[in-house]
Amino acid sequence: MPTPSFADEDYLAYFKYKGELVQDGYLDARKASAALQGIDEVMRYFLIQINGSLLEISFEVPIAIRTGSWEAIIPNSFNERLVRAISIRSGSYGVRLAGQLAENEFKEVKTKDLVKEAITSIKWVLKIARHMGSLGVKKFKDVSFEETEQQELVMAGLENENDEILYVPQEYIEAYRKCPENLFDKLMKNVEAERAFEVGFNPNEPTDKDDTGDGVTITAKDKHIFTTEEKEETILFPELKHGDYVVLEGHVSRGNENTNTIGFEYKGHILTCSPTKRMIKDYKVLLFTNCRIKGNIDRSNQYSLGNEKRPHIRFTSLVGLPQPGTQTTLF
Repeated sequence: MPTPSFADEDYLAYFKYKGELVQDGYLDARKASAALQGIDEVMRYFLIQINGSLLEISFEVPIAIRTGSWEAIIPNSFNERLVRAISIRSGSYGVRLAGQLAENEFKEVKTKDLVKEAITSIKWVLKIARHMGSLGVKKFKDVSFEETEQQELVMAGLENENDEILYVPQEYIEAYRKCPENLFDKLMKNVEAERAFEVGFNPNEPTDKDDTGDGVTITAKDKHIFTTEEKEETILFPELKHGDYVVLEGHVSRGNENTNTIGFEYKGHILTCSPTKRMIKDYKVLLFTNCRIKGNIDRSNQYSLGNEKRPHIRFTSLVGLPQPGTQTTLF
């Protein structure tokens, strides 16, 4: 049986690295592993942001790898795969929920459109962050507005420190503001002088009115916007000493059932945390939310010296916090 050609395969969108370092389609195994984890985390985050019901089910993000550059493609069959996964993994409840997702909750919007919205959000968040020079801007100055010719979209003009203006559909500004600053870290750490990152839609896919147009590319020049490069000798949060009991407020940015850990974003850094008694799956409703964590700092290593540069939190309590009320408008 002949091997199917990815060139002829129908697909919706792609994440890829391009440049001299990947011209033959090869990527270091560890870098490839980080990239795949990064794609899963980014897709899962934006899908759940669009429809919070997905927090209640187990679903997969199907991708295939093709060469030419190193490229991961999202199939057009995502709709069927998602509904089938819901049905198989969640039993009778999953079957009912799958029906709701396909018919009631999304109404006339099919799951493929949900994925398209997720990819569009990713592209706009990257484009806004590149324009502003940061993923951490929460308030904008001198915002201008204009309507499209069809008057279906309100475009907000965001001015950066160079007095340049980027017009963005207003709804995606909120997606940018909510985005954890380290969400793209795994994907962007692979970016180098001869290896850029790009996300976009299949060129044959019809363009929605709110899309950015072409794929969005991040080069080495803008890598710092999305990553936190820490020096080996730097002790992170030296005030958090081994054995200390702490109460911290931050954002749950990821969860890993295999290692039974979560990623807790605190003051711009992701701390690995593990529960002392319960399982991570018990906290799945808190994924991608602001939380208060209580526990003990663990800086032990293989020699149990308690001098690890990065603190680990063994937590006994993780509770959600209300949405911050410091700013009730976008601007």
